[in-house]
Amino acid sequence: MRHFRTDLFIVGAMVLALMPVRAVFGQTPGAPAQADLMPPPTWLFNDIACAPTLTTQPAGGLHVVGSQDAVIKNMLGPGDILVVSGGSNEGLQPGQQFFVRRNVLTFGKKGPTPLQPVTVHTAGWVQILGVDTAVATATVVHACDGILLDDYLEPFTPPMIAARVVPGNTPQYANMGHILAGDEAFENVAYTSHTINIDRGSDSGVVLGQRYLVFRDKRGMLNESPEYSKAYRGSAHQLPLVEVGEVVVVAVRPDYSTVEVVMAKDAISRGDFIAEIK
Repeated sequence: MRHFRTDLFIVGAMVLALMPVRAVFGQTPGAPAQADLMPPPTWLFNDIACAPTLTTQPAGGLHVVGSQDAVIKNMLGPGDILVVSGGSNEGLQPGQQFFVRRNVLTFGKKGPTPLQPVTVHTAGWVQILGVDTAVATATVVHACDGILLDDYLEPFTPPMIAARVVPGNTPQYANMGHILAGDEAFENVAYTSHTINIDRGSDSGVVLGQRYLVFRDKRGMLNESPEYSKAYRGSAHQLPLVEVGEVVVVAVRPDYSTVEVVMAKDAISRGDFIAEIK
């Protein structure tokens, strides 16, 4: 019988309030109860707040349109004063904080649409300094990455963590989900503490701190190459799934969640299967 290491998941039981999306994914009955939430330790705060997400909606609302600088800058960071495309006419007030984000479209990718969600990169968060009728200025509180012109703003919500992880030691194979894309549309993560998205959310009963095993289906790797032995080609369709890692849910939306890698035997990739641990 497999023994699960619950101590590894304490660090990963995290949540970041992210923008809502709608897509169509499977349901999982018998949802576990959500553990109590608590503020994360200081050393963990920025990692959670910078985690990637997905969206089915085009970027709208407030955008970064420039900087208070003598030259034109396309990338901004700590020490820069941003100019925001809205002021008191948009309800902005000094002291308000906002995430700065951008939708990431890869080559040939359409969207965002309900059937084609795209990844959302969090560049950092800012605090409003001065407000005019139609524009405002803001200072960079934290930069996860370079902030670009036309990045959009969303209200900042401090991250929280689950006070305890969801218990259990038995993988559920009846209704397995899948790994989706990660930050900036990357399709592979290979190290612990990296984050990536899955096609299960609160509508499927997912809660913060929920754990999943990650499996690879090697049958999808088979092709007609003569490099494969006849024995392998003849039995490939019977090969079992291979366990490649474990992840824990760190953010939940209705139709998808963001998970953190807590153990990886190999790179965890888009399309890999996930089985909830109960």
